[in-house]
Amino acid sequence: MIALLLVLSGVLNEPDEVPQNPPAELEVRRLVRELDDPSLASREAAEEALVDLGPEVLELLPPVSRTMSAEVRVRLERVRERLQRAAAETTAQGSRIDLRGEMRLSEALAALEEQSGNPILDFRERFGQQVTDPPVETDFQATTFWEALDHVLDQAQLTVYHYGDQPDALAIVGRDAEEYGRSERAAYSGLYRFEGVSLLARRDLRNPRNDSLRLALEVAWEPRTRPIVMQLPLDQVQAVDEAGHQIPILGSTGRLEIPLNGEQAVTELRLPFELPERESTRIADLEGRLEALLPGRTHQFTFEDLETARGVERRRAGVQVTLEQVRQDVGRYEARMRIRFDQAGVALESHRGWVFQNEAYLLDADGQRIDPVASQPTRQTPNELGMAYVFDHDNGLAGYRLVYETPVLIIPVRVDFRFQDIPLP
Repeated sequence: MIALLLVLSGVLNEPDEVPQNPPAELEVRRLVRELDDPSLASREAAEEALVDLGPEVLELLPPVSRTMSAEVRVRLERVRERLQRAAAETTAQGSRIDLRGEMRLSEALAALEEQSGNPILDFRERFGQQVTDPPVETDFQATTFWEALDHVLDQAQLTVYHYGDQPDALAIVGRDAEEYGRSERAAYSGLYRFEGVSLLARRDLRNPRNDSLRLALEVAWEPRTRPIVMQLPLDQVQAVDEAGHQIPILGSTGRLEIPLNGEQAVTELRLPFELPERESTRIADLEGRLEALLPGRTHQFTFEDLETARGVERRRAGVQVTLEQVRQDVGRYEARMRIRFDQAGVALESHRGWVFQNEAYLLDADGQRIDPVASQPTRQTPNELGMAYVFDHDNGLAGYRLVYETPVLIIPVRVDFRFQDIPLP
């Protein structure tokens, strides 16, 4: 139902030796050199071999540069595009759960957490609810995380509380006795879970042109990842009643910007429709497609020799981080940096705050961390951000390192959803 994307990476060191380049990195370097081999067959084989290494080597591919031959540039860009597409398709699937048999609720939740990487917290005691550990039946094979979780929670009469104090975790609480089961009211699409929340019909007694029907959908995603942007092109929404008559969406040529709260792995999407005729009793079929931007794997960019560093560049996958300089000012140091993404899409638009949550800090020789006391943007373009970080520190910078953490890719994804038989008010 859904489509998305992401990035992975792994490193190996030879035992009992000074760390060398990981084998995967050496293999990537060898294959990149062969992209310029005199033999066409060798060049083709090297390109396919790079793709066969999988999305985990995306971060190991060198940036395209003018010093490369035209052949290498073209093939390298093609490899990167194919691997990014593969990464997106893999990520779009979300976590997959394999679990079978009867077990206690606590055991099932622990298995779901381990297989998905999504922490699950029991909030029942906080809410003054009885904490039980009933037996549950599981029969999951490559089942999406949300579908498996809902099946387990329904058996235990539990639900998800989206407003806990840990944004990267799910909180579990008891559900109201009259509340419908989670499985029967949800639609699943990879990383995402969609649920109809309310349907409001409005009839204007003065002007029928103002009549409307508004459907509210709750959209939740696995908390181990956070979308940067979510938008809904209205022309991607199609709805019909039980007779097959179209229920037009209002503003069919626009786009809805879906609000995101960095503290919650859930949002609400409100779809505005024209009010159907009274003969219509339900939305028989509703389909839509969200467009999202997801952050790729986070990488730590490290800079040394801070007292003399000027214009030092570090690059990884689709991002370049530049330390312009570190300046001293009355017992404080200000580090000025530039972060440039190859393809940011709309992720760096001025009203989006995710990039300002990227961490920057100093580390001394013992690994002790010093966080900035202030930060502010110095420039912002569609693909580049300038930042100044102020550190309350007056003991010199000898032996200190500056670390900046940021996703190395911004990945576009498409998320398809579908509901059927929604009763009209």
